This record gives sequence, structure tokens and C-alpha cells, in this order.
Amino acid sequence: MKRTHFFHGILLIVLILSFMACKDDHGPIYLVSATDHQQITDGKLEISPFSKGEKFLIRGGEGNYTIKNENKEIVDYRYDGDTLTFIPVSIGETSTLIADRSGNSYTLTILVNNPQSNYRVESISAEVEGDNLTKGEGEEAELLARIAEDAPVQSGGRLLFTYSDASLSYGDLKIFPNYTGSYQIGLFERTLKYTEDTGEPYQQIQTEMAGSTKRTYTFMLFENETSSTQTTDNTSSTNEEGAATTNCFIKEEVTAQYKGEFSGLTKAYRIYHLTKLP
Repeated sequence: MKRTHFFHGILLIVLILSFMACKDDHGPIYLVSATDHQQITDGKLEISPFSKGEKFLIRGGEGNYTIKNENKEIVDYRYDGDTLTFIPVSIGETSTLIADRSGNSYTLTILVNNPQSNYRVESISAEVEGDNLTKGEGEEAELLARIAEDAPVQSGGRLLFTYSDASLSYGDLKIFPNYTGSYQIGLFERTLKYTEDTGEPYQQIQTEMAGSTKRTYTFMLFENETSSTQTTDNTSSTNEEGAATTNCFIKEEVTAQYKGEFSGLTKAYRIYHLTKLP
């Protein structure tokens, strides 16, 4: 009898250890993208309200998953046993709990928000053209300095575009003039254009700011700038913090603003050297 109890005890220990080993083999539950197989590492997911659905694969755990959605009025989901699809319903934040019968669980926080493009201004330069502008310390130098100083945003400020449509063509623009949190707001329309000389693509952004003055801006956004603007014949550039290498820039034509004062001026641009923030 004692020997039987002894073997039963050994068998029980073996079963417990086997169960724990199997459970450990499954590992924690996590999600990977169904398209690029990148794992969500911070437990957070941001979805555009214009998305038709973000698809993921559930990994880890013991495989028999239950899914609990906190608020289906913000995000709905579909799960076919293989692919988990999150479908945005409205702007807001919610969470989804994925669990298995072995006690493993994973919570994903989901934010449905309008897509944004956030640019930090690294430096500002100016570019002018005109055969009759005096060089050196004359009109040209004064004009270059004036154009940079008159910019609505200075180094350290930001341009934040928030899109209100699926094509990313319309929305609102917040201009943060400097490091502080204050900003000016306006509406913009964005259109794909090409330069006449080289055919280089850029985004033309027409903006009308709020307020009594209804100030308007026409920006030309070029992505992937690799060096500061170079000087060509009859063209000069200056940079308030020295030459900067950034990943994109905006050109704003300001000829009309200064031509009355500088009669020899034919073209003038204000150039915002930017870094696109995540």
C-alpha cells in the first residue's frame, strides 16, 4: 500500500511538472501584423478612422483564444480563428483583452484618431532672385535677413497637419511659433504638384488661418531633403543657424510681400528646413 501511494505521488509530481512545462512552452500572448509581421511591443495601437481594418495574427498562449472588446462603439473586431481585424467605428480610445484557457492574457489599448503629419522647424533660410539687387551688405543681405525674421514660425516651432479625409487632402493646420505650447490654427487643402523645371513632386498646401486677418499661406512641401539649399546664379541663400541637413523642407513664395520695397526683386522664397516627427 505504501509503495502504491509512493508511485501515485511520483506520477502526480510528473504530471504537474509536465503541465507547467507545457504552459511555459506556449509563452505569453502577443500580436503581429498580418502584412509585415511586426510585433506590437508597447501594447498600443493607433488606427485612422478612415481605415477599412487593421489585420493581426495572435501568437503565443495555448491557442484557444477568447476576445473581449471594451467598447464596440469605438472599435469593432472580426476574428476568423486565424486573423484578428480591428475596425474603427468612431474617434476615441478603448481596449481589447485576448485570453486563453491556460490563464495567459494580453491587453491592447487602441486609439482611433485622425492621421497627422508633425514637422519640427530646424532652421529657416531665404532665397532671392533679381539682377538689380545690390550684393554683399546691400539690399540682398537686408532682404534675406528680413524674410527669415518675418516667418510665422521660428526654429524649434512646429507645423502640425491633422487630416479630416481619407485622401489626406484636407484638414486643419496648427502653427506653433516656438517651443511654447501656444499655436495659431487654420484650414488647409493639399494637392500633389510637380516643379516645372525638373518635374520633382511636391505637395502644394493652401492655408487660411483663423482670426480677423484671415492670413493665407501657400506652402510647397518637399520630402526627403538631404542638404541645405544651394546658391545658383542670381540666387542667394542664408541660414539663421548655419547649413542644416534635414529630411524635408517647405518653400513659401513671398515675392509679392517684398517686391514693393525692393524693386529689383523678381523671386523670393522663405524656406523652412524640417524634421518629420513620428
